[in-house]
Amino acid sequence: MGERATACWLLLLCASGLPACGPRPVLDPKPGIAVTADLASADALVRRGSYASLRDALAIYERLAATGDAPAAALRAIDAALLLALRERELGLASGRSLERAVEMANRQPPPYDIGVFLSLAESLPWHPGGVSKERQDGQLPSLRTMLKSWPAWRSQLLSGAERDPLQAYFLLALDCTRRSYQGEGDLPPWAPPAGAPPLLRFRAAVCPRLVDDAALEALAKNDPGFAETHLFLGEQALGNLTLRTAEKHLAEAVKAMPGLPPAWLLLGHVHLAIEEPDLARDAYHRVNIAVPGQREAMLGEAKSLSYLGRHEAAIIILDEVERLGTWYMGDMYYWRAWNRHRLAQHDAANDDVLASRQRMPMDPKVDSLAGVIALARQEVERAEGEFRLAVQHYEGRGERDCDSGYYLASTLVMQRKWAEAAPFFERAEPCYALDEKAVRQRIATIRASDLPDDRQDRLVAAKERDILKVRLQQARSCYNAAVAFANLGEPGKARPFALRALANPEMKNLAEQLLARLGPS
Repeated sequence: MGERATACWLLLLCASGLPACGPRPVLDPKPGIAVTADLASADALVRRGSYASLRDALAIYERLAATGDAPAAALRAIDAALLLALRERELGLASGRSLERAVEMANRQPPPYDIGVFLSLAESLPWHPGGVSKERQDGQLPSLRTMLKSWPAWRSQLLSGAERDPLQAYFLLALDCTRRSYQGEGDLPPWAPPAGAPPLLRFRAAVCPRLVDDAALEALAKNDPGFAETHLFLGEQALGNLTLRTAEKHLAEAVKAMPGLPPAWLLLGHVHLAIEEPDLARDAYHRVNIAVPGQREAMLGEAKSLSYLGRHEAAIIILDEVERLGTWYMGDMYYWRAWNRHRLAQHDAANDDVLASRQRMPMDPKVDSLAGVIALARQEVERAEGEFRLAVQHYEGRGERDCDSGYYLASTLVMQRKWAEAAPFFERAEPCYALDEKAVRQRIATIRASDLPDDRQDRLVAAKERDILKVRLQQARSCYNAAVAFANLGEPGKARPFALRALANPEMKNLAEQLLARLGPS
């Protein structure tokens, strides 16, 4: 923090419309040698700037303050607690009490000591969303609106001392970053730390929303392995860029050093779900749900993971709680509950849920497709046809490929003996599934080229190879059904090539042979 001959390290500058500033407290300028060394050590920890070093610095200051040997320590403890309060918000450590500790310590100081601007700004800054519930985020909106109105006065108060006071500089950076995130830059350029700024300030500048500086964070992590929180933001950036393995490495580093960091576990859950490792994803999401009740992303993520693991009842229990909490992710909640209820053959309840999901996500093709599957389970073939038509239209409208929607649409047409309409959809399904197979093979190549451990590669590749078998079977089924449709239209010449291609799949061989026999010689 730097030595100061007299007066408190924390200086509240006067500004019009804000509490009046009194004279700075006069401190003993000649503490003992050992105390001076401890103060210097704590100051260095603050400049170092990681969450762990700030926490260690606060412990030193509080110890020195308790002995009475260094009056400066009590004021520096307040500063360190204020810095920790902002770091807790940046990291989503909502269980932290650093701001409360700062207030308690400030209240013990003789008047006219005041931390008003720091307290007001800290209370206004948002938490990292991965570490708090939606209710807590919503509860901050009045404070955020206050900040967006008050920032000119707050900024003026902080700016005049930012060049020499790390506390004011850090709060100024936090104010500029947050305001710009919500209001844009406008005509006011953001404050930039001076050359040679300590890691504390370089970190805060590097994690501004929409301007995250990967290179700066990488340098901080390289120079100080204890700066574990850099890996949270690097992992978040990598996940946004869909570089999943890089994201996983950073997030694993973050939770190794900070096991109680909910946003890192949440993002790690997203990574594992994207890699198709639902068991690991479920564990990560579950950690968040234990630490942060009502964290909807984690609740939904755990429910999805359990769904893929076949633990349908457990998934429904979580989804029921999401429904009870209300408001957020309700469309997804109804979709996944319908998905699980369908697999438990609770088709009427599943139907209610999928219709409720559609009310909230009316253009979502996966909802249409699930509604069609549930309609088939309820023997509502005409309705199923309509649902699958919607799914095909919505997927095409998004420029996406979904082979199953076209296949099942064709299947409903066959059930109604609409052979002429069904045949083209089955024709298109075959090359569609061929593209799916190609994509799976590319995924296998990516896995094999990765730096994943061999056993993990083998497990993921084995799952992908099972997917290839399923896709090949769907290709063969598409061929067989196209052949049947053409045969029933009295076009054996068109039917025979499809039947021959279906013949190549062991599971379709018998049916294809029977159909070829019915078609007669070419």
